[in-house]
Amino acid sequence: MKRIVFLFVFLVLLSIAAVGCKPDNAATNAGTKPPSSSSKNFLEMTDAAKRHVVIEKKPERVVIMASSILNYAAAVNGKIVGRPSEKIAEIPDMYHNTEEVGHVFNINMEKVVGLKPDLVLMNAQQNNKFSKMLESNHIPFIVLQPKTYEEIKQAMVTVGKVYGNEAVAVKKNKEMDDEIARIISKLPEKRGKKIVILHATPSTVTVELENSIAGGIAKMLGFVNIASGSTPIQGKPERTPYSIEVLVEKNPDIIFITSMGAKDKIEKRLQSDVQGNPAYAALTAVKNHKVYVLPEEMFLLTPGLRYPEAVQLMAKDVFPESFK
Repeated sequence: MKRIVFLFVFLVLLSIAAVGCKPDNAATNAGTKPPSSSSKNFLEMTDAAKRHVVIEKKPERVVIMASSILNYAAAVNGKIVGRPSEKIAEIPDMYHNTEEVGHVFNINMEKVVGLKPDLVLMNAQQNNKFSKMLESNHIPFIVLQPKTYEEIKQAMVTVGKVYGNEAVAVKKNKEMDDEIARIISKLPEKRGKKIVILHATPSTVTVELENSIAGGIAKMLGFVNIASGSTPIQGKPERTPYSIEVLVEKNPDIIFITSMGAKDKIEKRLQSDVQGNPAYAALTAVKNHKVYVLPEEMFLLTPGLRYPEAVQLMAKDVFPESFK
């Protein structure tokens, strides 16, 4: 019996010794596992610049650097403490009296820092140069790139998450999907018309590919872009060089024109590079008066949440009888 008791005591002591000899960091390792985003961080995501962004708590002082993002915040009733100055784009009513931080391409970073934001929302194309200044001031920021329709919907969801209102953002996306489907349902079944999208600036004329705003909408409507598959211009992945020879060879049914710059200078460039060539007058689109200028505010940067409106505008140009 004594032997049994002794053996039991020995095993107990051995167990205690084993616990006491555990590596010092064993408990630490178990206790420092990275917590899931749901248990600690308010938001964890990869933004449009492929940056891993962690927002520890719900932002309360948001600054928006690009006018194109304001409507996303307004759609989820998001409060902001700073916005860009704007003379052309329409500012949502709820932000009219918000502190201005300068023009979208020339943001006053001293003002931004002075507002003590806990989050900045910025546009990849317009505000990228301010990234390092935000980093050096330890200001969290999220880069958005709402250009294509899918990017616009993703931006809407991201902004919804920022304000803890993702359900409203998802609902807004569903409304846009439904409205676009309604517009397309009005069109003829056979609508594979050949189109070209000329992009004119005071200095040059190029042709837009399917990954441009106008190109994406044309594809959505079932049009055939004659530039599809062409080699993009280096540094301008949405465009390819203009050629009157290719234009004559492909002979599009419809010509869309997007532009950037002073109207008189653009008209002069189009006359010089395109319309002044006798071959241009022989194109089917020109002979049938199917040349349409697309509004800059929707087809140059981004239509944003007005995407269905941009879709209808292009569709109505080509099929006006469907919208009477």
